[in-house]
Amino acid sequence: MEPTISLCMIAKDEEKSIGKAIDSVKDIVDEIIVVDTGSADRTKEVALAGGAKVIDVRWADDFSAARNESLKSATKDWILVLDADEVLAGDGCEKIKGAISGAGGTVGGFALEQRTYVAKAEEGARKNPGPFPDPGEYPFFVPHSLVRLFRNRQGFSFRHRVHELVEDSIRENGKTIKALGCAIHHFSAERGKESTEKKAAYYISLIGKQAAEQPDNPRYAYQMARAFLGQGNPEEARRWFAKTAALDSRYRLVHSELAKIHLKKGEMGEAKECFRKSMELHPNNPSPANNLAAIHLSMGEYAEAKRILEEALKKHPGHKILEHHYQEALRVLKQKVGA
Repeated sequence: MEPTISLCMIAKDEEKSIGKAIDSVKDIVDEIIVVDTGSADRTKEVALAGGAKVIDVRWADDFSAARNESLKSATKDWILVLDADEVLAGDGCEKIKGAISGAGGTVGGFALEQRTYVAKAEEGARKNPGPFPDPGEYPFFVPHSLVRLFRNRQGFSFRHRVHELVEDSIRENGKTIKALGCAIHHFSAERGKESTEKKAAYYISLIGKQAAEQPDNPRYAYQMARAFLGQGNPEEARRWFAKTAALDSRYRLVHSELAKIHLKKGEMGEAKECFRKSMELHPNNPSPANNLAAIHLSMGEYAEAKRILEEALKKHPGHKILEHHYQEALRVLKQKVGA
């Protein structure tokens, strides 16, 4: 017997997009649960027309709480989570069916790649290879690996007021997470600039609540920093990155984040020092070494760049970007010798 799937969604005022989200997966899901947190438009009517069971839940400034309410009503073997502004396309549905049919007993969930489409090549963005969506209309996307497909009735639950995750719960229950080569296409930018800015400000308020509730948690300090950076407030971002580093100096690449802020301000010495610290704390990550070498190259310090890159290439042989910068340093140094 084929395993069954519950589609679980939360929504508020999503009448323009929720129908597309439901339609994109309706052929593989066996039930649709939509938790509505106070829509004033036709979101609920559109969801009902798509075959959903709609549950009204009072919004409590907590995305995890709303997500977990949707899980309570799910009755099928697996949970698929989508936002109202997300869709699956191509062979995505087929991959999901294949994954759950072949999942071993230790597998608790699958990580899918959420692709948030953006108009410009911002930090972390990749070129949209197509065919869906049209690269002409959506030229870039920012990828995030998120568990959006997991077993039901295993005690799994979402955590955190915002940027909610189920991953920790799955692992704490003794299950593993596997990567699934399947994209979730996320079109949040279509909300418009005013809506996007309002959402960003609201997210900062929620993260701020979490940071106040758990002041020693580096996750929330880091998220505050990233949120302020996204708002174009590097000074406030720097303050929160510094707090993150004070709480846990190895949390992600926090010193690299500080370095990038210094770099944009032209504070080259401080930027180099932060990248060096990041190299020390994350010796197996090539990014800090590459960024530090790039600064030395930009300042004409080719011998030092060459030294850094040689050490990095010993750990990461064949790394294309490291190799490119290394060859650039070699070329200039050879020219100087021959001059």
